[in-house]
Amino acid sequence: MKDLYIIVEGETELEFLKRVLIPYLVDKGIRSHISGLKITMKGGGHGFNNIEHFKNTIRPLLRYSGQPVITSLIDHYGINSEKKLPNYANCIARNTVEDRISCMEKSLADVVNAMQPYPFFIPNILRHEFETLLLADPKAGFALEDERITQAVLALCADFPDIEEINCTPQGAPSKRLEKIYEEHNQKYNKVAIGVDVAELMGIEAILQKCPRFKSWVDTIFLAVTQSNNNGR
Repeated sequence: MKDLYIIVEGETELEFLKRVLIPYLVDKGIRSHISGLKITMKGGGHGFNNIEHFKNTIRPLLRYSGQPVITSLIDHYGINSEKKLPNYANCIARNTVEDRISCMEKSLADVVNAMQPYPFFIPNILRHEFETLLLADPKAGFALEDERITQAVLALCADFPDIEEINCTPQGAPSKRLEKIYEEHNQKYNKVAIGVDVAELMGIEAILQKCPRFKSWVDTIFLAVTQSNNNGR
C-alpha cells in the first residue's frame, strides 16, 4: 500500500481527518501511513489564499520516495480568483457547479504536474465547503445542540432535495446559513469547536450516503492507496 497525504485548508479540516476520515480509512483496511497537512501561508497562518501557498506545501511531498498518494480537501466556496487558482475565470464560466468544480480540479492537477509530473495526485475540491458535510444527517449531528438550532437546521435541509445543492453564494453558503441560525438563537457557530463534533457525532457513513461527490473522492483514495505494495516515503 502507498502512504497517503491529505492537504487541507485549516485546523477544522485537519481535526476532521484525525477524528473522522482517517479512522474510517484504517477501519476499511488501509495500513500505510496517513497524514494531513495544513496549507501554510508565508509569514504564518494557514489557508488556501494563494496558489503559491499550496505549491509550497505540496512541493516536499512530490520528492518523497515511493511516490505516496497526495490529495486535497479544499472548499469550492472560497476559490474566487486567478491568484488562488490559475484558470479560475474559465472554470467559473461553466454552466453547472459540477462542471466548475471539475474544471478547477483539473486546473489544480495541472499546477502540480507543471511542478513535477506526478501520477498519484488526486485533486479534490469540496462541493461547496466543509459545512456541506455537516448537513448529511442534522438530526443526529446536531443532537447535542440547542433543540431550536437542531430544528432550524432540519428545516434548512428540508428545503433542498439534495444537500449538495445548498448554494455557495456569499449569503447562501452552508457556513453562512449555520452562522445565521446560531445568531438567531443568541449563540455563535464556531467551525472548529462545533463543526468536527457534529461530523463525528453524525458519523461518516451518513456523509458518504448523502454526499456522492465526497464518497467518490474517498473511493478514489482507497483504490489509489491499495493499488500498490510500495510502502516507501
